[in-house]
Amino acid sequence: MKKILLLFLPVLFLGQNQNQSPDLMSLAMKNIQDKDFENAIINLDKSLKINPKNLAALYFKGYLQIIIGEKENGCKSLTDAIYLNSNSAKELFPNKCLDYNPKLNAEKFKNGKFTLQILGYSSLYNFERKDNMQYETFEGKTYNGKITWYDYGDYTVVPTGDSVELLKDNPEFLVRILKIEDETYLYEKIENEQIQFGIVKKLTKNIKIK
Repeated sequence: MKKILLLFLPVLFLGQNQNQSPDLMSLAMKNIQDKDFENAIINLDKSLKINPKNLAALYFKGYLQIIIGEKENGCKSLTDAIYLNSNSAKELFPNKCLDYNPKLNAEKFKNGKFTLQILGYSSLYNFERKDNMQYETFEGKTYNGKITWYDYGDYTVVPTGDSVELLKDNPEFLVRILKIEDETYLYEKIENEQIQFGIVKKLTKNIKIK
């Protein structure tokens, strides 16, 4: 599978990449064709200095880092690509980085009001966390559950009260925070061997959730 994917990397590049450093990306693709992965990563890094939001460069860098045995760095690069909503990175990450844990401090996200957006969808969901409880608002209804935090930003939410019956068909899940940037974090939700990625943003105190 690796060999096939590597042969088609230049084709993927042409379809995914519109950036400010085509010469560097072309050099990186040539490096990949020659299986010179170290120099490919060097050229991808140079491209990212010009355009840090170059999804193709982030994706290929992460993939190549994993290939050469730098899994931790590779998974971080893929995480950065997912944060920018790279579909290619979202597809590769569960196969290569399911055990990746950046060990982040989630303390400032344990209380407050938030919005959540599942990557790939436009809808925003509102919720609030207070005293180990989470209150979610969806289509005019509020659901509540107990949030349990584990080490380094992993957590689960278990329905309580009336929400137990309303959500009885919902499977158990684990959430892991993969990246924190200011008041926002990227998460992966692991549910029945399926992975969902989303962005949670903490709201300022003067914003009200309706």
